[in-house]
Amino acid sequence: MDKKKGLQLSLIILLFLSSVFFYQKFFRVKIDLAEKTIDKKNLDNKNEIDGSNLIESLRYVSQDLIGNTYIINAESAKIEEGESDNIILFKVNAEIIRKDNEVIIIYSESANYNKANNDTVFKDNVNIEYTDQIIKAGIVKLNFSQNLIEIIENVYYMNSNTKIYADKIELDYLRKKMRISMVNKNDNVQISGKY
Repeated sequence: MDKKKGLQLSLIILLFLSSVFFYQKFFRVKIDLAEKTIDKKNLDNKNEIDGSNLIESLRYVSQDLIGNTYIINAESAKIEEGESDNIILFKVNAEIIRKDNEVIIIYSESANYNKANNDTVFKDNVNIEYTDQIIKAGIVKLNFSQNLIEIIENVYYMNSNTKIYADKIELDYLRKKMRISMVNKNDNVQISGKY
């Protein structure tokens, strides 16, 4: 009788395991596929509504031959149609970390980033922080091939001793040289500070 009960118990366990395996193999896969199909349709519908390829939490890191590091973070991004190297970034935070550990930090509402050469045009409420200096402007053009930062539109420069209002600032971040100018040569750069 013990052998008979043991055989029955084994058959019941075998039947139960076979049922679980059969369910997992055939029914569970179909359910997962149906859920994936629904999710893909929802994603396709969202992209059609947006009309764009939206990317969330984007980060690029690059390093030049001299040893400077460029890090750019964005809350979201959109790839321009027909321009696979050009990306429009939103809520942007960028850092240029020089090999001597000096850091230039740039914040903006949006930016156009070229991932082929890292050139970036920051727009809308741009703020730059560099050592004890703060610069606010409408547009900042970061050109890596020339090691140049061009700052234009309502430029306000401030450090611990000086405040400057100008139309344009060019910052050569390799040589640490700054050039401040006005678009109209007849206008003057406004400077105030402690001398």
